[in-house]
Amino acid sequence: MGMKTMNFTQRNKVWQEADLLLQQGHFEACIALFEKAYAQDDQHDWYPLFIGDIYRYYLKQTDKALHYYELPLIHAKDRMKTSTLSPLRYLLKRVSNHYYEKENWERAIHYYSWFISFKPSNFHDKEFVRYAKALVNSGEKNKAIEVLALGLKHSFSREIKKAWNELSSDPVEILPFPSVKAGYERISIKTDIIMPGMDIAKEIDSYTKHIRKEGDILTIASCVVAVSERRIFSVDSIQASSFSRLLSRYVHDDQFPFGGNAPLCNPLSMQAAINETGALRILFSAIFGGVLSKIFPGSGMFYRLAGEQAALIDDMPGAIPPFDYYVVLGPKNSRNTCYAIKERTGHEAAVVDANDLQVAWAVGVSDPLLKKPIENALSDNPAGNGDQRTPIIVLRPLSDTVQKKPG
Repeated sequence: MGMKTMNFTQRNKVWQEADLLLQQGHFEACIALFEKAYAQDDQHDWYPLFIGDIYRYYLKQTDKALHYYELPLIHAKDRMKTSTLSPLRYLLKRVSNHYYEKENWERAIHYYSWFISFKPSNFHDKEFVRYAKALVNSGEKNKAIEVLALGLKHSFSREIKKAWNELSSDPVEILPFPSVKAGYERISIKTDIIMPGMDIAKEIDSYTKHIRKEGDILTIASCVVAVSERRIFSVDSIQASSFSRLLSRYVHDDQFPFGGNAPLCNPLSMQAAINETGALRILFSAIFGGVLSKIFPGSGMFYRLAGEQAALIDDMPGAIPPFDYYVVLGPKNSRNTCYAIKERTGHEAAVVDANDLQVAWAVGVSDPLLKKPIENALSDNPAGNGDQRTPIIVLRPLSDTVQKKPG
């Protein structure tokens, strides 16, 4: 193919038209649009990923999706980068797991080995376990043990520990994840992928109606609410200004193997924060937050000054596919979302932002008195930060679920 490229404005125009077609359910027309754009812009390796995701997540045609996912990995391998602003890690996640699910161990191993080589933040517990199992099925038990040892070094995952104990002569202790915390039983609800435009109150009602009991509190991850509200910007729909590029350099970079950065290290995320909050407030927060953070380390002064929306931004590739190459904002109005859930279900509700740092933030609650109890009950993030697809956690008061011991 020749050197044919479009600028951001042209790519953004394609994306806006494609997004409208997706909203209208015109999936084949959307694919045709992206194929035409790729013919005109054959250096833009995101287009095959976009097309593949439509086949996989909208049309459920995984084999057709694979064809497009592999195109850049085969034909554009030399120009692939390992940064989050390159499609490489997103393509590898999809292709390696596809071949694993098809039990094509040779191809799965090929792509998992490439994927793991640069220690990306979206190589999750599932990938460690699957890579190891593919190796075992190919007679490479020792290599599988090496992969799981690397996983144990960088994760506390019970799934990795289980896989390790099946292979190793030196088993590790697996502590059960507590089903009860701070006076509540936590019930994780697995869902399909919540897509843009879905009614979140309707979805929660559907997923919990056969499980919930009187007194239960229904909680939902804030990023999932944001996706349902279309509060998302793909790599082709947001452009970083010189100002956002400059500011993003000064955000603390806590990169570590298989881990992510602070979201606003990414200039696209910084631009989203500027768009939401305003350039002057972000600049003020960066200057004075930087000074105050030296006086009060770990206080998160930048985010305190920049406001809720800046603090809620999730960076690429923080979300699960197919939204892992989007910057995800915070929900529009979390409290109103909670009221809508309560009106539909009759249960108190909360929109929660949690992480693996033992911090949970009830961004919105239907009853303000429940804010602190909910945060305490979810501080260890039972919903998970990987590919668990359990964004709904039902909190059930302990007195309703556990009988008192005699005496």
